[in-house]
Amino acid sequence: MTSGSPQGRPVVAAADGRALPGAGSARALIEALHALREAPHGADHWAQVAAGVQRLCRAQSAWVLVVTPAATAAANNPTATDWRCLGASTPDHSLLQAAWAGELQPLIARATQQGFASCPGRTASGVALWWAAVRLERVDGGWLLLAIPDHERPQLNELLLRAQLVADMPAPAEGGTAHADAGPAAAPAAQAPVEPAFTAPVPTASTNTGASAAAPLLAAVSAEVVAQARFGPATLALVNGLAAHCEAVQVVLGWRHGSSDRVHTVAISHRDKFDRFSTPLALTDDALDEALDAEGGVALAPPAAGVVNPLPTPAHDLLQASLGPVHLLSLPLRRGDAAPRAVLLLAFDAARPPDAALREQLQQTMAPLLPWLETLHQQDRAWPLRLGDALRERARALLGPSHLGLKTSAALIALLLLYALIAHWDYRVSANGQLATDSTRIISAQFDGRIDEARLSAGDTVQEGTVLASLDTRELRQQETDAQAERKRFLSEADRARAANALADLEVATARAAQAGARLARLTDLLAQAEHRAPFDGVVVEGERKELQGAPVRKGDKLYRLARVEGLYATLMVPERDAALVAAGATGELVLVSRPDHKIPLKVLAVIPVAQTRGQEGNYFMLRAELLQAPQAWWRPGMSGAARIDAGERQVAWILTHRLIDSLRLMLWW
Repeated sequence: MTSGSPQGRPVVAAADGRALPGAGSARALIEALHALREAPHGADHWAQVAAGVQRLCRAQSAWVLVVTPAATAAANNPTATDWRCLGASTPDHSLLQAAWAGELQPLIARATQQGFASCPGRTASGVALWWAAVRLERVDGGWLLLAIPDHERPQLNELLLRAQLVADMPAPAEGGTAHADAGPAAAPAAQAPVEPAFTAPVPTASTNTGASAAAPLLAAVSAEVVAQARFGPATLALVNGLAAHCEAVQVVLGWRHGSSDRVHTVAISHRDKFDRFSTPLALTDDALDEALDAEGGVALAPPAAGVVNPLPTPAHDLLQASLGPVHLLSLPLRRGDAAPRAVLLLAFDAARPPDAALREQLQQTMAPLLPWLETLHQQDRAWPLRLGDALRERARALLGPSHLGLKTSAALIALLLLYALIAHWDYRVSANGQLATDSTRIISAQFDGRIDEARLSAGDTVQEGTVLASLDTRELRQQETDAQAERKRFLSEADRARAANALADLEVATARAAQAGARLARLTDLLAQAEHRAPFDGVVVEGERKELQGAPVRKGDKLYRLARVEGLYATLMVPERDAALVAAGATGELVLVSRPDHKIPLKVLAVIPVAQTRGQEGNYFMLRAELLQAPQAWWRPGMSGAARIDAGERQVAWILTHRLIDSLRLMLWW
């Protein structure tokens, strides 16, 4: 329930009728909240808890929730959850409802791993805030949910620690009412009482009456520690508070710096300063080191007369002998499964031994305080020391056993990068290649006509004198017959003129007979040229039988192109971007399309200095290369393939990235 304060500020009443203090008194608020643990649980118990936590953590709003798996979780979101509100500092749940599906479900999932978590968020109006979730250790599925204003972000760790100090609230016999908008799983949960669930990794102190009574006192000590802003005052407040509330003769806090294996004393109760080189302090440090190696700490009672202590704790025995008949209790302090960071050593008068449950209560109290002390210790160290610690932690994380697959991959990548920067490969320029020869002959038509027969096609091998094609000679033979008859007639006329002694007619007839003879000789020569024969042994590189058969031709039209297999060389087309890497004398290999398994060695003879444009492919430069292998029977001029030209050794990284770098240089150049 709430009531008005004299200043007009609402205050929350505790279960025993006392008003919870204002937000400025963290210690008093923690004590009042711990008093709620033992008070009878009324209907507004969790509302009082939520209001107290809101003031303690300077939050905008606070809720006490029970979170359960959603009964209608979708297949694509198996971690969906429903919530039920046990109590709240405000009756308006719109902020919680709006953020549940977005930020809060993932936040609860992360907080389940370590007991608390935080994340940024925004209200419906766009105001920035921080969500914080802290698990209630003794309520099954119970959570403290806080909406913290964004201006409190620098103190977020401290506020989370405050919430953890009061997170051991026991569950009442009856649960709260289910929220109307909680979801399908909320209604059944609203009817079931919330049973206590001990989910914390450390035991609770509620099993012992003495420990329960000591809880508010230890909470007050925690509040004093949290109120300090420096490591030294915080540790001194811790040991002084524990000495007073636990009625100890002496309390010592030892701290392990960085990755050191030794524990050094940092605070002794009721002593602001101490001599680090004194014998008592050396004995204390040895006892702290000994406790560091003990999994559960060391509890050493005063030795009875004539009784030898069976525990192998020589350092504690020496310290006990120097202090007199006292009870010693040493507790190593750690976070989770990490190595112990600190050791707490308490000495009690022999007549007043420590309570049996004190060890558990101290462990529970120190669990949230240890991260806070680590933060203060790190802040107080000089920046070179902090830098060294960070580097050592990073090296330990990199060299440790965690994330083995990721580290192995990173190591392999690093080795590959190192190899790429150091190693060198033979760089080879790619080019298009083709076999060529200068020993070629064009077979052309010798007169106008029609091709009577074409016998070969490109690729056929021919011998010297082989008939390639023949022209139709019927018309020429008719003209030959006419020319022969005409010549005979003129010769007969010449004979008659000679017999008649007609000299003029004789000369005319003789001239006409000679003209007819010349025409006949020309026709005979054309008939001889009607058959086109191969002038040498070679290969047909141009000309197709199916295209030439029966085709009309004119004198000089190309019918075939023949090439000798001897004297073959390669013409290579190199892209403009690689032209500067190739020079005369470079060697390489040519692979033809017809036999990609056969590599032909070559040597560049000359680089033609004029580029040839190939449309969208860009400019290419032609290279003439000598084939360093005897001609094979299956080689044919015009065969194409791919060539690789040696351009010398290059760094592996350059080989893999030079084209990208060149492209970026062209793109970014201005």
